[in-house]
Amino acid sequence: MKKESILVVEDEDIMRESLVDWFSNEDHKIDAASDAEKGLKDFNLDDYDVMIVDLKLPGRDGLSLLSEVRVKNPKTKVIIITAYPSVDTAVEAMRRGAVDYLAKPFELDRLETSIRMTRDVQLVAAPPVEMPVPVEAPLAEEKEVFPCIWYQAQVIKKRMCPFGYQCSSGCVFHAGMMKKEKYRNDPRIKPFLDKVNALVGKNQCRYTLGGDVSFRICPNLYHCEQCEFHQVSQDEVDRQLAIKAARRKTKMEDRAYEAPVTGTN
Repeated sequence: MKKESILVVEDEDIMRESLVDWFSNEDHKIDAASDAEKGLKDFNLDDYDVMIVDLKLPGRDGLSLLSEVRVKNPKTKVIIITAYPSVDTAVEAMRRGAVDYLAKPFELDRLETSIRMTRDVQLVAAPPVEMPVPVEAPLAEEKEVFPCIWYQAQVIKKRMCPFGYQCSSGCVFHAGMMKKEKYRNDPRIKPFLDKVNALVGKNQCRYTLGGDVSFRICPNLYHCEQCEFHQVSQDEVDRQLAIKAARRKTKMEDRAYEAPVTGTN
């Protein structure tokens, strides 16, 4: 495996030390911090290829740190780890630019596989698709903007893209359009989607392809039954189904109790 520069931000001593020992033995450059503020203060984010960030940290949480990392060094690949997984935080982590989301406990070689896969993920801005870049007044943040692919395909009237055509990695609008079958299967958008997908690569998670999350790579070659993220998602589905079944049962019991009893004396 290619040697990486890794920063671990984890408040649990045993986990932090385990990660440092594991990656040190593999000859990676590894540093560690016990909270988000220490990580930002004591280390230069430009020095790291990968960051492993715990979701629940004292003070600022992992999602807040993730957002700041993506601003300060967009090329750093961030993996979120957590002992309290949920679909909501998994989706939010991917929306903010995490490349993976692992539920504790996990095998350390599974984490190393995830890091290996991050090398195939391009988080830098891609060149414009098809149309020349129009002359635009700079935004307040001075981000370069381009015509959205949905606008170029004439599916919508007007929209500009501030993400550099990283449609699947951070655009809520794109994810919403992809959830609607009539738009996702519109022949006008297909050539643009093909070009964008070619820029990103073909190792996107099935949940990304289905529009359920903005972006996630697949480290399991689509063996979803081996995937912690898939299991978390399915557990949430099962939980919701169990809640609905319990409510249905309660309603049926209430109706049976309230039904008048008829009979002859």
